[in-house]
Amino acid sequence: MPGMARFAQCLWTGAGAPPRRLPEAAFPGSMSAMSESVQKLTKRIEELQGAARRARIEAMQLAARLLTTSNSQLSGAPTNGHREGELAALRARYEGLAKIADEAQAEIDRLQADEHERKYYR
Repeated sequence: MPGMARFAQCLWTGAGAPPRRLPEAAFPGSMSAMSESVQKLTKRIEELQGAARRARIEAMQLAARLLTTSNSQLSGAPTNGHREGELAALRARYEGLAKIADEAQAEIDRLQADEHERKYYR
């Protein structure tokens, strides 16, 4: 039982009395507000995880395309001049997606720490 609730229970029932559940009126809305807050964090984490997953998948697809194009150039296959511009654009997009995924993961980590703190320490 959380510390504050246990303290209130001791005041309510007496320190030596067996534990019993306090009426909801003793702490109106405190648990539901915390639960809603944790649920919002959980939903935001899930949204960020989905966005990060999509960015990683697209980045992997771009990496595969970059590798096959680079390999064809190295093997001596004829290339067009616009191919270099396309490769540069693919590399820039890949780097952007990698940055998006990294930033999303950092935000996920921060939110998970906040969620854990709210669930277990408040």
